Amino acid sequence: MYYIAFLVVAAASSAVASSPMGSAEGFTVFVLQNYQANNTDCTGRVAVGADAQFNNVGVGSGLTNSAGTRDDLIVGDDLTWNNGQNFNGNTQVSDDTTLNSVGTPNGSVGSSVSIDFGDAQSELESLSDDLAAVPADGEVVRQWGQLFLTGTKNDINVFDLATSDFYPCYGLHIDVPSGSTALINVSGSIIAMNWFQPFLTGVTADHLFFNFAGCTVFQMNGIGWKGSILAPRATMQFNNGQIDGALVIKDLQGNGESHHMPFTGDLPVDSGGEISVAPYD
Repeated sequence: MYYIAFLVVAAASSAVASSPMGSAEGFTVFVLQNYQANNTDCTGRVAVGADAQFNNVGVGSGLTNSAGTRDDLIVGDDLTWNNGQNFNGNTQVSDDTTLNSVGTPNGSVGSSVSIDFGDAQSELESLSDDLAAVPADGEVVRQWGQLFLTGTKNDINVFDLATSDFYPCYGLHIDVPSGSTALINVSGSIIAMNWFQPFLTGVTADHLFFNFAGCTVFQMNGIGWKGSILAPRATMQFNNGQIDGALVIKDLQGNGESHHMPFTGDLPVDSGGEISVAPYD
C-alpha cells in the first residue's frame, strides 16, 4: 500500500510524486471563482480564480517573511482591496488592480499569475469525486443531536456522512488513533453548519480532511472548524467563525477567518498514483 500526503509523499520507492491537490497545494484559501471578504483575516496564502473584493482584510500574517520570493495573494481577474495588508509576500493580479490603504511591506504588486484556474477546477473536482468513492470503514453514531465518528485504523479512517446528518447538529466528535488520518466524505448538495465545532480525540486538525463532492450550497456560521475542506462545486457563505485548515471552494463570501494549518495527513492511492477505492489495509 502506498500513501500520498499534501506536503510529504511517501511510497515504496524513493521517488517523489506530485501532490494530488495540484494548483491548490500550499494555499490556505483557494477559491476557484469569486471571493468577497469583509473585516477578516487569512493567515496563509490566498488564490482567487476570478474577481476578489476585499474590505479590511489581512493576508499571510502567519507566514514567514518571503522578502518578495513568494506570491501570497493570486487573483485571476480583478482585485479591489480597501484597507488591509499582505504581510509577507507578493500580490499578483491578472487584470485590474485597485488598492486603497493596502500595505505590502515584504513583497510587491505585479501581474504574473502562474495558475490555470480552469485546469485547477477540473483537477480538484476529479479529486473530490475520486475521494468520495473510497469505501468507508469507520463507525458513525448520531445521539442527542450530535455526531460521533469512531475509527480504529492506524493509517487512514474513512467515514461517510450526508448533509442531512447536520440538521440539526450540536457537536461533531471524531475519535481515531493518534497520528492517523480521518477522511470524511459528505454527500448531498446543500449544507448548513451553524454554532458548533468538532471535538477531536487522537486526530489533529492537520490530519483531518472533509470532502463535499456534490455540495453546491454551503453555509457556515458561528463555528470553530478544525480540518481542511474540499468543496470545489460549492458557493459558501461563511460568517462569524474560523477554519483551522485549508479551504478549497468554488465561490466564497463573508467575514469568516482562515488559519494557516496545512493538511499533512495521508490520502489512499494505488501504485500508479491514483486514488484507490480498494481496501488499503
